[in-house]
Amino acid sequence: MPEIYAALDLGSNSFHLLLVRRDGNELHTLEEMKEKVQLLAGFSDGKLADDAVSRGLACLGRFAQRLKMVPRDRIRVAGTHALREARNRQTFTAQAERILGAPLSIVSGEEEARLIFMGVQHHAPASKASQRLVVDIGGGSTELAWGDQGRPSELISCKVGCVSLTDAHFRNASAQDIAYRSAREQVLADLASLADRACPPEVIGTSGTMESIQQVLAANGWGDESITRDGVDELVRAITQGRWLVDAGLPGLAPERLDIFPAGVAIVAALFDVLNLSSVSYVDASLQRGLLVDDLSPTDPEEDLRKNTVHLLQRRYDIDLAQAKRVGRTALRLFDHTQPWWPEPARWRDLLRWAADLHELGMTVGARHYHRHGAYLVRYSQMRGFSHLEQRQLALLVRGHRRSFPGLAFGAFEPATARQLTRLLALLRLSAILERSHSDDDAAALTASVGGNRLRLSFPEGWLAAHPLSLRELEVESAQLATAGLELEF
Repeated sequence: MPEIYAALDLGSNSFHLLLVRRDGNELHTLEEMKEKVQLLAGFSDGKLADDAVSRGLACLGRFAQRLKMVPRDRIRVAGTHALREARNRQTFTAQAERILGAPLSIVSGEEEARLIFMGVQHHAPASKASQRLVVDIGGGSTELAWGDQGRPSELISCKVGCVSLTDAHFRNASAQDIAYRSAREQVLADLASLADRACPPEVIGTSGTMESIQQVLAANGWGDESITRDGVDELVRAITQGRWLVDAGLPGLAPERLDIFPAGVAIVAALFDVLNLSSVSYVDASLQRGLLVDDLSPTDPEEDLRKNTVHLLQRRYDIDLAQAKRVGRTALRLFDHTQPWWPEPARWRDLLRWAADLHELGMTVGARHYHRHGAYLVRYSQMRGFSHLEQRQLALLVRGHRRSFPGLAFGAFEPATARQLTRLLALLRLSAILERSHSDDDAAALTASVGGNRLRLSFPEGWLAAHPLSLRELEVESAQLATAGLELEF
């Protein structure tokens, strides 16, 4: 019998349920559920509103149906800011425990920050030498965790969140610019204690607020994967002008985030100011994952999660490992011969290797369009250790390794990144062509050189004549690469 575990995060804005299957130290996600509850909405005189309590209990009743498969001793339930602050929390917690059949722990703000940090570390581990800051904006509070060597070292909880800030400034606002200014003043006052703190080079944001901001920035062309100062400034202008409303058409904003979005932007903008941030990277990690990681699988900073993730996908989708190795071997040989193209060789070499490992991922779905199937699986699978940007890049390489060169797809990336991805894809495509016959010695003596956008392949004497199909495919490929501004010689 598989070991199934569950974790619930009873947040001030949303309730989250995570179901996982434990396999050694690995936690494989089975299901994630989320409902917007806004437990903090209508909070007055230190008490939860009756309708908020009703919404929360109704949500837990629905979650309870999904928990029937999980032993009671494998369920972790945590309440955060709203339950920490409510004088009438016992009314809610007693009924919640009865519905779930499991104990409910109300965690401190600092403990919440620590657990979120552990969830991030499990998803995207930091190396021993790295330092990072993890920021989570909830409905009633904002948690910050500074980490060193993969461990949390300083934990802070600030009593400002997107639901409480919305109630205070935006619910009945007649002018969005005035509401935003007053909200911003409150946030800056609440975060004043953070001023002049040293900020590590890596800043990670979690939670629905950070995710929605990242999605809106990407949808409007105001940023790629990172949340930047320029992107936040664009959002502030959209808020103060009222353009965040759905009927005014702010692309990328989910309807369920509409009411609390301005408050979330105000908090993020203030964090950029107070901490002097340059960018924040969104990571899909969570308190509920941290609950399970902390309890079941302490994170090892030395664990090579990306390697394990790739191997897991290879096994799950029955990839031909020998062929993946052949294509990878040739691709890396080409890469090593084209060093002038690669200002950050380690980064791009790893990406090429992973793309070669996964280029036939979609074969189990269907052979005819397997490159498309594989790209979808890479883009939307849970790939621990990989950022959203890396998954998008890998998906592009898998999609483009055969058939037409996907020139238009590169427009979704910054120009410098697009140029490197174009070159990387050229090497992957050529490697797939040269290893088409699944023979271990096909391209063993291949060498290459580059000059500008020209790529020259050199083969042993007589090799092309002995491989007429490869020769023909290289001639066709030369025309494909020309559409991307690359000149192929052989």
